[in-house]
Amino acid sequence: MDEEYRLLPAGSLDKCADFCIILDNDCMEPFFPAGQTLCVTRRESPREFAAGVFLYRGRVYVRQWCEDYAGNLHLLCANPARESENLMLGRRERGACLCLGTVLPGEPLPPPCYHF
Repeated sequence: MDEEYRLLPAGSLDKCADFCIILDNDCMEPFFPAGQTLCVTRRESPREFAAGVFLYRGRVYVRQWCEDYAGNLHLLCANPARESENLMLGRRERGACLCLGTVLPGEPLPPPCYHF
């Protein structure tokens, strides 16, 4: 499924935000429903399992992230129905992924309830 995001001016909803985007899908439900405006800060990197905005191969993704024991990066949908849309980047491919920021308030979410 293609993901598209609309940018809003910085500070539209939160003065700490560097930019805001509107989530166009349900990949992060139940934490962030489709259509919700997400405020993003570039001032800090997301902590493990926090939601971040990532640029990978020319596409923007909102995902939770974690790193496994082998150094692979996992970009995870919170919604179990979207598990098939998770991304796993091997150690050599990690450099192709750029973290654009952390979704505010920046607190880690519970790990997805499925096995990845």
